[in-house]
Amino acid sequence: MTATVMERRIRLSGLLVVVGLLLQMLTLPMTHPLAFVGFILLGCPLVAAGMLFFLYLLVSHETP
Repeated sequence: MTATVMERRIRLSGLLVVVGLLLQMLTLPMTHPLAFVGFILLGCPLVAAGMLFFLYLLVSHETP
């Protein structure tokens, strides 16, 4: 079963959100300043990029 272009892009946006949340989960219990930097500079943008990409896909999708 082949996935359409839209399905592949939605999976990519979901993957971005999941990777960002996993990174945030790993850095949250740490008390080192670099953990906070990783949380803010890596985790949050990945989650935000995944959400914005998903919303962009919903708005820009053309029905056949």
